[in-house]
Amino acid sequence: MICRITLHGVPPFSPEPPSPRRSSKGFSARHLSPFSIRIRTLLGMFFRVFVIGFFFAAFISGCVRPPTRTIQTDDQGWAELVEGIRSFEASRYSEAKQRFLRIIASYPGSPLLSEAQWLLARTYDAAGEKPEAIRELRLFLRNYPKSLHEEEARFLLSRLDQPDQKIVAVIWSPLSGWEMEDYLRAFRRRANAVIIPVFNNSPGRSGVFFQASGAPVLADRLREWTETARRVGFRVVAVLPIREMRWATQARPEWRDIRYDPNKQDLHSIEKLDLFNTEVKEMVLDLYRDLARYPIDGVYISDLSYGSEEGWTPSAIRLYESLFSESIDPGSVAAGSVGRTRDGRGSQFWHWIGWRSRFLSDFVKDLQTEIRLHRPDMLWGAVFPEIVLTHPVKGLAETSVDLLDIKRAENDIHLIFPQSAPGGVAHLADTMSKYAIRPEDVWLQPTSNDRALLSEVMRSPFQGIILPSP
Repeated sequence: MICRITLHGVPPFSPEPPSPRRSSKGFSARHLSPFSIRIRTLLGMFFRVFVIGFFFAAFISGCVRPPTRTIQTDDQGWAELVEGIRSFEASRYSEAKQRFLRIIASYPGSPLLSEAQWLLARTYDAAGEKPEAIRELRLFLRNYPKSLHEEEARFLLSRLDQPDQKIVAVIWSPLSGWEMEDYLRAFRRRANAVIIPVFNNSPGRSGVFFQASGAPVLADRLREWTETARRVGFRVVAVLPIREMRWATQARPEWRDIRYDPNKQDLHSIEKLDLFNTEVKEMVLDLYRDLARYPIDGVYISDLSYGSEEGWTPSAIRLYESLFSESIDPGSVAAGSVGRTRDGRGSQFWHWIGWRSRFLSDFVKDLQTEIRLHRPDMLWGAVFPEIVLTHPVKGLAETSVDLLDIKRAENDIHLIFPQSAPGGVAHLADTMSKYAIRPEDVWLQPTSNDRALLSEVMRSPFQGIILPSP
């Protein structure tokens, strides 16, 4: 006969305090000194432990072989658990999984098991292994229904078990003055995701809120925020720019983009990055690698565009001229003097703008390829002005973004479109169908709290909604 003995929800390093000792009949504890009381209490505790241990040993002797595990091996198990937690917090998920699996295999019936299985489920989730995370969470809730982690485990399982659920997100800023948990609880009935800007571009205080090697760290708070959001049942999407990083342009002026002023007919640097510079591209890749070490659910890029008068850096010009074997001059292109067409733009202008659109699409593709080596499940979103969809030629000229190039590069990216007035959602959906853009690939972002607009957006078939800030 094999008996299964399960210990429920015993957290590490927190044994339950002993129950108060009852006085014997006819005996009053007040006649003893404090020292005598303590001695009698300890003796009583040891006696109870001895008796309980005797009957426990007698019970299990008929179920399984006597345990051979020593106190030393239990200590080794706790040490293994601590090392696993350290690996998890350092985002070394493969190492953490091996440690937690080793504990589960080596210490049957130990209080270690509940913590190890809970942490294993969290590790699978952070590593993007959704089926494994769901499996472990179900096992955990079945094995330890009274665990201290029960509520959080049920929230996590609910989130993972509904992949097709519409995402309704709110934006919370670390600079808002709101406590994050209070803010999210106010939206708990209406939203299931939170978008967090993990950077600050304010003059004199620019930097990021996560550990990064290539940027000033204002505070390493992202892991704490992620855990808070998960505790109340929210997914976490981090906002991080790719061009507007004041800390980088201030520290490395040579990385700045250059804008052409058609009125003054001159060039001047601006507070945006030159993505055509290979050093800048590597810096951005490193920054996103650092971000991907945190157990977030997705990334939202807010500045994936180039204005028509931006991007006139030596790096961009050299790359263009080497590919097309033709020289290019910002004044001539802006004036439309080279091969003017009926729309007032020169043919070289469209060569230049179209090439930049393809460059941006490939830049995002490279970024995704690199990050998905570590986080294959990461959601990606980028915000685009509605004009690139409703007036694609004008949108391409103003932003260097062509949705056909985004699709050509097979970027697995959610397209985020702001919505400013009711009545436009149906037209937007019809236009998207012409590009073969699926509703599940689109998020809408209402720009006001207009009741009619919000109602229309919520009824739409699109996968995600980003609610306006109150």
